[in-house]
Amino acid sequence: MKIKQTVLALALVAIAFASCKQQTEAPVVEETTPTETVAESTPVILDMKHLVGEWTQPNGADASLLQGFELKEDGTMSSIKDQANQYTKWKMVDNTITFETAMVGTDSTSVKSATYTYEIVDQNVLKLTANGVTEEFTKK
Repeated sequence: MKIKQTVLALALVAIAFASCKQQTEAPVVEETTPTETVAESTPVILDMKHLVGEWTQPNGADASLLQGFELKEDGTMSSIKDQANQYTKWKMVDNTITFETAMVGTDSTSVKSATYTYEIVDQNVLKLTANGVTEEFTKK
């Protein structure tokens, strides 16, 4: 039994010395296989200046009429032929954009905000997504 323990101890010491020995290995050469690329329109998420401007889409009731909003550099915004939404302010945080609207009632005015994830495709199409619904606007 003592011989087995001695042999085992010597084997462990030999393994320890072998692992500490400085070894040089052949350099690893990575082989790559060509991959097929598919051309797609790439979403572009840019800074605030790329969002500034007039963004419109066809009116749901009459596709010949355009409606939307104008984003201004100072953080204010206005509606374009959209009576339902009276936009007042906007801000961008990472890949989200928040719009504030003034809801004018008979007795008071309240402010509501809506936050969307956004992406700009091909420099002139803005996609706004909230609650799984995406709307597209075109820059004028």
